Amino acid sequence: MSQSFTFIDVAGNRAQYTVSEKDQHDNFHWSTEYGDHGVASQFAEAQYRARTVLKGSMEASRRSDEVRAGKPSFR
Repeated sequence: MSQSFTFIDVAGNRAQYTVSEKDQHDNFHWSTEYGDHGVASQFAEAQYRARTVLKGSMEASRRSDEVRAGKPSFR
């Protein structure tokens, strides 16, 4: 069993991440729609890690899209 969540950034971009129920080793597995994944010992920690990695992946994807479109990056 797992739970999926939608993260919405300040620009309104949406992405999903999933956290599984505790496995036989008492770990929670998480993954993002960008293919990132990991393991945490607590559900809240798994959510935090998934969101943190997801934010980075979304930002990298957004910058990549801006470069392809020829838009300047204001960082």
